[in-house]
Amino acid sequence: MNTDDVAVGAVVRYPRTGTTGKVLQVEEIDGRRYAELDSTGLYYRLDELVSVDRVDRTVEKVERSPESYLRDFIKEEEELQQQLKDVWEKGVDQSCEGGG
Repeated sequence: MNTDDVAVGAVVRYPRTGTTGKVLQVEEIDGRRYAELDSTGLYYRLDELVSVDRVDRTVEKVERSPESYLRDFIKEEEELQQQLKDVWEKGVDQSCEGGG
């Protein structure tokens, strides 16, 4: 894709991840041109984007507070700790077998 062809409103895809979205803005950062996509709010190098005919699905951006990220992280951590405890209690027979 020619980086001069990218304009606000163009639909593009980032092939490495399959991320697709409309270009919200184009900016030059440290001598390289980047496009912000509506689907992620992230910037992608123009020379790594490919043009597509349309967006396959609609993605809603959800505004989240730092507190909600922390609550989700703590919940996931507690679930992981419980899973590890369950495996330890059910799966360890207190024997010590090893090679060597």
